[in-house]
Amino acid sequence: MNIHSENNINHLKDSQLLSRLLSYAKPYWRMILLCIMLAFLSVVSDLARPYIMKIAIDGHINGLHKPMAMADALQADRLKREYGETVVWNGKAYARLDPGTTLPEGLGKAQIVRAGGEEWLVPDWLPAQASVEGANILAAAGGNGGVIVDGKTYPAVPLDPAALDAFRKQDYLGFAKLGALFLLAVAGAALLNYYQSNLLQFTGQTIIFNIRQQLFTHLSRMSMSYFDRNPVGRLVVRVTQDTEALNQLYSQVVVNLVKDMIVLIGIIVIMLQMNVKLALLSFAVLPFLAGLTFWYRSVIREAQRVSRVILSRLNSFLAENLSGIRITQLFIREERQREQFDAHNTEYYRAGMRGTVINSIFQPAIGFLGNIAIALLLWYGGASVIDGGITFGIVYAFTHYVRQFFQPLMSLAEKYNQIQTAMVGAERIFETLDEQPAIVDPVKPRHLPERVRGEIAFENVWFAYAGEDWVLKDVSFTILPGQTVAFVGATGAGKSSIIQLINRFYDIQKGSIKLDGVDIRDIPLDELRRYISIVQQDVFLFTGDIASNIRLNNAGITDAEVVQAAKMVHIDEYIRTLPDGYGTLLGERGINLSLGQRQLLSFARAIAFEPQILILDEATSNIDTETELVVQDALNNISAGRTTLIIAHRLSTIQHADQIIVMHKGKVREIGSHYQLLAQRGYYYRLYELQYKEQKPLPKAR
Repeated sequence: MNIHSENNINHLKDSQLLSRLLSYAKPYWRMILLCIMLAFLSVVSDLARPYIMKIAIDGHINGLHKPMAMADALQADRLKREYGETVVWNGKAYARLDPGTTLPEGLGKAQIVRAGGEEWLVPDWLPAQASVEGANILAAAGGNGGVIVDGKTYPAVPLDPAALDAFRKQDYLGFAKLGALFLLAVAGAALLNYYQSNLLQFTGQTIIFNIRQQLFTHLSRMSMSYFDRNPVGRLVVRVTQDTEALNQLYSQVVVNLVKDMIVLIGIIVIMLQMNVKLALLSFAVLPFLAGLTFWYRSVIREAQRVSRVILSRLNSFLAENLSGIRITQLFIREERQREQFDAHNTEYYRAGMRGTVINSIFQPAIGFLGNIAIALLLWYGGASVIDGGITFGIVYAFTHYVRQFFQPLMSLAEKYNQIQTAMVGAERIFETLDEQPAIVDPVKPRHLPERVRGEIAFENVWFAYAGEDWVLKDVSFTILPGQTVAFVGATGAGKSSIIQLINRFYDIQKGSIKLDGVDIRDIPLDELRRYISIVQQDVFLFTGDIASNIRLNNAGITDAEVVQAAKMVHIDEYIRTLPDGYGTLLGERGINLSLGQRQLLSFARAIAFEPQILILDEATSNIDTETELVVQDALNNISAGRTTLIIAHRLSTIQHADQIIVMHKGKVREIGSHYQLLAQRGYYYRLYELQYKEQKPLPKAR
């Protein structure tokens, strides 16, 4: 199986994904509800601005020519009570009315019209088409004559500048009030958006922090078989970029999507309230928008999924090649690796461009539909204004509301893209979280004492990493408490697999492994691994200082114990020559130390943890002979009273072992001491003979 190929993740529906995603937000529902309330207030502020402009146009800019109610001085108070704003001129009181208003009984009619470059007061209401800027006024009579509209003469009185100022005074005051209200709406919306944005980011980042913590904790509990199937690059993408995709969902999309819905509903209500015909005309493009959105939904999800899979491959390739850069340069494979990277990079570029092209079609298409709606509005609304059916302020407000209506729809491309990216990320995150560790604690654990005797018994153990490709076949042996036991054999004989099984990095398929008579599958993992320390051939050092790499951030290990462990493996003297001593920072994987020095640090790490069972897996392979003698002496000291398991190819290093177990093709072939096995003249004898021959001195030159 190619570990870089990903499973087709489609077992979860969108509703299931959303339900699980919202469960992470549930603890923060109060914050999210507050964000929605702030969004609602912000929307009210945004929607109020075009309506304020509509009032300014119809009520004040064109307000001079609106129909008015007229009353004498005795009824002036009544007029003021009913209509608020009144103008007193020539012993009469006047109050403006909206077109179509029924005149109350006992009041007279009046209207100001423009004719012959002057403003005239007519004691009547003119036809609607004549009420704006003197449209259709055919002639004007001089003095206190009249104006002629559509063949009908109306008596009229010209207004001097003082009279005009009196009638315009309420407009000037109205502009000041509306301007202050408009400014308040703008400032209020900005302030609300600021608090909403900060609160959203805080909530989103907190949720993502929790998801990352859960992912990392879950991955740290997974068994080795999981990491055998999943490259590091894929897991890094899931913990970083996939969770970041969710961040956009929590901190931007969810609340802003609710906000956009409030905007759309609010605009629909306001437009229907102002003029039903214009509203329905503006909504005529919505069926086309629905079809476009359905198409977009069907293609963008798959594009995002493919892009994420390719990105995982790219990251896996990059992580692997940067880790092995020395091999690449040693074998002059830079050009070949660059070609492979270029292939992955090109594939990711094409996948990204596919999503970009889809978005570049969808968003402008929505803008185009919005402009069509505005064109229809101007065509029908403009004609209605000329005919006097509606006011210019309504048409002006409609143009703004239509733009506001299509703004969230235009941003739908980005939001929907973020939603689909988050859904793809959620699929991959939940796939990781849903995969249960193969190695788990027992339901009914059995606890061993704090100090174990260290007896290890393999009883008819069969083990395979995959299927029935058996690595160990019916393996049985017993290691007594305090014994030093060595495992030898050819490469692939199963020696290292035995070490992996003792720690339960993998579980066996048949048989049992017992520690002090208890099956290790019945012992809690943390408890089992606390008894054991392993020194491996491939030493892993973390980024950090030397002391933290020895104690591995275990606060129970003191500085004195760290120094003592380093002294026991004779690396203390070297560490003290470094500028910062035990505080010296190491590069990635301890790159600024030699292989031998890294190996010595791993010995010091094992000693500092004071294990009751010590396992050495080719632990002296990177150490020179002189240092090996020193380390062997230290190991003899620390292995006293402890069960010690050694895997070695150099037979000279394990001759002191109490038992030597010879492995061959997954089976135990021989067990005995060094001299007993030599006497048997079997597998061990042949291995020893081969190494002995290699160590014979070369013939002297004649």
